[in-house]
Amino acid sequence: MRKAVRVNTTLDDDLLERIDMFASQRREDRSTAIRQLVDIGLRELSKRDALDAYRQGRVTLREFASVLNLGIWAAHDLLLAEGVAVAQGSPTETSAAVQTLLGASTARFE
Repeated sequence: MRKAVRVNTTLDDDLLERIDMFASQRREDRSTAIRQLVDIGLRELSKRDALDAYRQGRVTLREFASVLNLGIWAAHDLLLAEGVAVAQGSPTETSAAVQTLLGASTARFE
């Protein structure tokens, strides 16, 4: 089990009210709700950073999946869900590559 560390913070009253409402809806105490929200927020920010890096071509699909602790197909599905083109490159390059692959595979069966 991981060691818990107490952290003190200052929140404005509106944010604290929203946290308490979140906790109440889930029948959790305030501390548990804050831990859950911080975890969700960090995962979402990591996902956004990874999506941006993939869009910009700074990471491969495999690296993208690894950063988010996902399998390749789960990463592929996430990219599709987020509207990110999985195939990098221009449509012309992608189409030419697909046609080359299709031509090579059909030539083997002739």
